[in-house]
Amino acid sequence: MRALGFALIFSGLALACTTPFYPTDPSLRWRYRVLNDNQVYTQSFVSNGPNALLERRQFADRTETTPWSCTPQGLQALPQEERPIPGGSVRLTRLAGVVLPSGRWQVGESWTYRYELKGRVAFLEFTGFLEVENRVVARETVVVPAGRFEALRVEATFKGEFGLAFGGRATYWFAEGVGVVKQVSEGSFGGISSELIEFRR
Repeated sequence: MRALGFALIFSGLALACTTPFYPTDPSLRWRYRVLNDNQVYTQSFVSNGPNALLERRQFADRTETTPWSCTPQGLQALPQEERPIPGGSVRLTRLAGVVLPSGRWQVGESWTYRYELKGRVAFLEFTGFLEVENRVVARETVVVPAGRFEALRVEATFKGEFGLAFGGRATYWFAEGVGVVKQVSEGSFGGISSELIEFRR
């Protein structure tokens, strides 16, 4: 995830942005296993304009998409659809900061981003926020089904408010040239853990 590349020309296509620790080349494919329920999905990217990408996660029974945009500071994601939560749904309405920065990929570096939220629980309408603080805490060797990787361990702390206060923590392992090879999270609304089982160039 570093060294943000704008409108790179590859096979005649303008790639939105990419970084060494989160590559977005449309020719790449990742397969992950969700450890909570043993589901498997394939992740890929397609160009969605000169400074935009669409990330696709293809499960056996559904496809999830996330739009990404490129800024000089890094990659931003602002999904437009409502997302279910216990008793209701929530939508992300605004993002301040970048989800994946163009720099700061060294042990000891950190970054923060914040989403504004709008939605409902039962019959009540709420607004709120979600703030995520990320810190690169170590360089480690990680072994997953896809292989053995040298990775940066990023600790993320989530806090927010949406009717009630909520929070959580996540750990991500990012390998240069590959992206996320493992993640573990837990929080007020549950968590998700996954690992890379195949990476194809």
